[in-house]
Amino acid sequence: MQYAKLGWSSLKISRIALGGMSYGSKEPWMAQKESALRIIKKGFDLGINFIDTADVYSNGESEKIIGEAIRGYNREEIIIGSKVGLEFGNGINNSGLSRKRLYTQLSGSLQRLNTEYIDIYQIHRWDYYTDIEETLSTLSQFINEGKVRYLGATSIYAFQIQRLWDLAIYKGYEKLVYYSPRYNLAYREEERESIPLCRELNIAIAPYSPLARGFLTGKYKRDQTPNTVRYLTDKYLPTGYFKPEDFDVVENLEEMAKQKGIKPAVLALAWLFNKPYITTVLLGATKPEHLDDAVQALEIKLTEEEMKLLEKPYRPHELMGPTKSPLVP
Repeated sequence: MQYAKLGWSSLKISRIALGGMSYGSKEPWMAQKESALRIIKKGFDLGINFIDTADVYSNGESEKIIGEAIRGYNREEIIIGSKVGLEFGNGINNSGLSRKRLYTQLSGSLQRLNTEYIDIYQIHRWDYYTDIEETLSTLSQFINEGKVRYLGATSIYAFQIQRLWDLAIYKGYEKLVYYSPRYNLAYREEERESIPLCRELNIAIAPYSPLARGFLTGKYKRDQTPNTVRYLTDKYLPTGYFKPEDFDVVENLEEMAKQKGIKPAVLALAWLFNKPYITTVLLGATKPEHLDDAVQALEIKLTEEEMKLLEKPYRPHELMGPTKSPLVP
């Protein structure tokens, strides 16, 4: 296993991370409890020390599975990330990043994860209705209380990352050390602003959806109507990809993978690992063998020419991930 420094901190995390959105029974394509436990154990055996989840994943079931999986392991050797912000539970305050909700959700996550602290606690999208200083001051207090070690964010705009950073610098709050964007060979919009900003501020970059929800595995073909469980039940897969230009990317990927004698998924992951600014990649493995593909990808070195060739067919996309402000027409 390879390890990288977490942004401006000295914490070392594995360059392959276990993505907890795939654990649970909410959707038919997910790894249910026993399968998820086997995947997590294999990940730990391979030297993976970072596992990421969220309160909302499978309505808390993902956190419960991880809480069970870490029993018997040295907690200090495991890096756990979780998130807060999206709608979870009942009531009028069941979403957002207010002080009250942050305390409620953190308490619930700690209980489900069977731990006294979360290593990387992340805001799960931007809350346009709560003053961000209320959010950041509360998150900073969690660190003072020993319930959280580091702060992160997922899929927000670059100006929002900068706003959080400026507040931390000028008000003495905790700085972001971790940013998780949607980023893969078929979706590269984060290269425009967020990734360059994170590199400038030395914030760790941890892409999710590295295989574009399975699109980059090569199992979907142009002009063919898919009938996979994931395609039929995941509304973000057919709407996010499957355009003619997306198939240009995957077919180009398949051609190079064939020349190298490897799977398209392995090459797609290798492309990410060969980006010097990528700290770790969140792999939503639903089978143990998916981890083998990631380990293989970690060892592949691509030339600058090969990287450019893989990127050549890409065309700009509509922005996916960051939540648009409901306050602006």
